[in-house]
Amino acid sequence: MSLESETLPPELLVRIENVSKTFGEKVALQEVTWSLPRGQISGLLGPNGAGKTTLFRLLMGILKATSGQMSIAGLDCFEDRVGVKRLVGFLPDEPVFYSYLSGREVLELSAGMHGLNVDSALLRLVPLIARLGMAEAMNQYADDYSRGMKKKLGLLLALLHEPPLLILDEPTNGLDVESTRLFFDLMRDQAAAGKTIVFSTHLMDQVERLCSHAAVIRCGKLVKTGTLAEICGSRPLEEVFIELTKADAS
Repeated sequence: MSLESETLPPELLVRIENVSKTFGEKVALQEVTWSLPRGQISGLLGPNGAGKTTLFRLLMGILKATSGQMSIAGLDCFEDRVGVKRLVGFLPDEPVFYSYLSGREVLELSAGMHGLNVDSALLRLVPLIARLGMAEAMNQYADDYSRGMKKKLGLLLALLHEPPLLILDEPTNGLDVESTRLFFDLMRDQAAAGKTIVFSTHLMDQVERLCSHAAVIRCGKLVKTGTLAEICGSRPLEEVFIELTKADAS
């Protein structure tokens, strides 16, 4: 079911209101409220098990919230999940591909599922494939790729249909220094083109280098959101993060 579009400010792309998610007796998210304007790069910070991946899976419509509302461009993330997937490029922490498909065939399959002209979509990606150093690997089995190469192929898939929103789960895990720098450059280019980007990480320096905004999550609760200046003041982000997520935090 689509949420009423007139309730969504035109500059707001993602809206999360009082969202909770439980798995049996386990509480994964507790009354999370967060919004993302268009064209913003935001970091979602939290220790392992804090709820970052669960939040992303809810946004993608892979999971259904126990309570609360989530929408992307006015579409309910679960009820309108097919439409939502057209608006989102998602990079999971551990991309998994069919063992019998080459990298090129994975891209062709995804392009077809998005209803794109396959030849045109792949032609558009040629410069990015070269920039990522993946040209020679396109005809190799994707399942045989290194972890870093799988991340690069996952990024190509996320960008394939030119979505307005990129959701990236620990995107630099498995990337070497050069590839991480390239990732930063690509994300800046995407933001300059008007894309909205949110990525999860536990690496403070990446947020400081790339993001204008951030949210800190601990034990399923958002404990701080805002610009980096609002979150940190004059203190280092790492110091603030440790304070906000320490075991005895309230």
